[in-house]
Amino acid sequence: MRKTPRTFALALALLGLALAQGTEVKVAVAANLRDAFLDIVRAFHQANPGVQVQANFGSSGAFTQQILQGAPFDLFLAADTGFPRALAERGLAEEPPRVYARGKLILFLPKRVGIKPKDLAVLLNPAIRKVALANPEVAPYGRAAKEALTQTGLWEKVQPKLVYGQDIAQTAQLTLVAADAGFFNFSALFTPAFRNQGEAFLVPQRLYTPLDQAVILLKGRARPEVRRFYAFLFGPEAKRILVAYGYQVP
Repeated sequence: MRKTPRTFALALALLGLALAQGTEVKVAVAANLRDAFLDIVRAFHQANPGVQVQANFGSSGAFTQQILQGAPFDLFLAADTGFPRALAERGLAEEPPRVYARGKLILFLPKRVGIKPKDLAVLLNPAIRKVALANPEVAPYGRAAKEALTQTGLWEKVQPKLVYGQDIAQTAQLTLVAADAGFFNFSALFTPAFRNQGEAFLVPQRLYTPLDQAVILLKGRARPEVRRFYAFLFGPEAKRILVAYGYQVP
């Protein structure tokens, strides 16, 4: 069968599409990491202009379910070690989870509330009527907040005030625009949206399970460009960016 100019052009287009897909890295990223991760991607792209990184942000629990159902991610950067470990135990990872950062939990009160928090007991103040919390079932930072409130004997007392976000990014926004207080990631304070917008209390790390955040390379997705970005996450530039956003790094 003789190829016409139209079929030849179509073949070239399909080849171009295949090559483009072959240099794209699809990443599921815990919402708390959004701003830092975008900076990491920019730094990676400067050194690897031919590789595109497609970032999807959300809760670690929701991504875990999507991956179990076959979502085509190459890497999964979670907000804890538990969700990646569960996937690895099911044979869905090329290698064991690897911790890339440790996060910190804060209690944040917007400027309009006019209260500076000195401890978690501030949530009992009648002026605080709504407290934003990420869903503890799917968001590790929400789970950490529940642990801290339970450890201090405040969980039952604060429960009637709780309003839930689907992930930590939504919870942070909810705190800023609609709630009187909220629990979210310390790294948010290093972004323009939250700078000078309220008062924060750094929740003592002894009150919750350490927020060690791990990454896995998903089974069958270890293409060269994926390996390259995976390695970049543990390089000096990515570590510098994470530290600049208040994370601890290995």
